[in-house]
Amino acid sequence: MHRLHCTDGPLAGHRIEVTSTLVLGRQAADLEIDDPQVSRRHAGVRPAGDAIEVEDLGSLNGTWVNGTRIDGPTRLAPGDRVRVGDTTFEVEGPAVPPASAGAGEPSARAPATEAARAPVPPPAAPFDPALQRPRQRPGIASRRLTPTLLSFGTVIVTAIALVLYFAMR
Repeated sequence: MHRLHCTDGPLAGHRIEVTSTLVLGRQAADLEIDDPQVSRRHAGVRPAGDAIEVEDLGSLNGTWVNGTRIDGPTRLAPGDRVRVGDTTFEVEGPAVPPASAGAGEPSARAPATEAARAPVPPPAAPFDPALQRPRQRPGIASRRLTPTLLSFGTVIVTAIALVLYFAMR
């Protein structure tokens, strides 16, 4: 059974078992994290055979595994560190047995390599598409631009209304 142990952030000290798809986020998520750097629906974690996978769900600040920002589903091994916002989780779970151990060989786990922790292709059944946001183009600050444009428009309409009011007097 794989678990996420929260080492930093508002959930520090908590352990969460990953038995099915788990959405991490600030609101409307399976695991709500009170962290302003975490998006509403930030990342998804799910079992993947004998391991677990994490996938960023289009968050603004990204999801990081062992200090590297991920851009697709990434397989996790025990000891890996996942960071969302200012919250860090460490993966806990059973050691993966070696693929082929001879009769006289000890069954020690082979050391993890970068190739073993590389992003894996998406599974046959991805996260629920209704829960995913479409990817935004990099460099577009639509979250900040829309309120600014609405405020500017309100000021312009108010100014025109005042000019018309005083012109009619």
